Amino acid sequence: MKTTLSQRLETAMAAGGFSQASLAEAAGVSQPTVWKIVSGRTQSSAKIVDLAKALGVRPEWLAHGVGSMKAEQAESGNISPMAYEGTIALPLYDEGEKQIGVAIVPEAINPKNSKAYKLNYETGFPELPQDSTIVVDAGESPANNDFVYARINGKSSAYRYLTRGPQNYLDVGDSRLGLVPIDENVEILGVIVFMARSFRR
Repeated sequence: MKTTLSQRLETAMAAGGFSQASLAEAAGVSQPTVWKIVSGRTQSSAKIVDLAKALGVRPEWLAHGVGSMKAEQAESGNISPMAYEGTIALPLYDEGEKQIGVAIVPEAINPKNSKAYKLNYETGFPELPQDSTIVVDAGESPANNDFVYARINGKSSAYRYLTRGPQNYLDVGDSRLGLVPIDENVEILGVIVFMARSFRR
């Protein structure tokens, strides 16, 4: 059954024996912040990670109702990553829109319109290598030279958005290949607003 942020927070508070005041103190947030969530006056908060840590629950569960409430209830190896102040948790998806984990991203990102994806293929852009994590904002309109996440003939990847007169194109990042006209075969999923990569040894 789909639950609200307010319901999930109340469930976690009851399980941990927290009052609004004691949770606010444990999480290092103001009591009005907790009250606004419990009362249903807000459906998102930049303090979700702090609240989840204090409650001992998984941030992706508290934020979005994804997965199990407690880390020990998750499958072996599915451990919530460490998060820090100034961050929020977003569900992480693969190319097929299957959730494969959680991404910890800056709190400035709008969680309402944004999704995190793992790049499964080389993109042709050194800034966006294979296995990078990107955050895509579906509410942003692309401008010339923006990186976008788009689906072409069923395959999703990162491209550079280019405007050439009345026609818009996608650059695949390889000078040997031509630009892709944006037509009915192209679905732009959103503008890439954040990227994180792993540095290999």
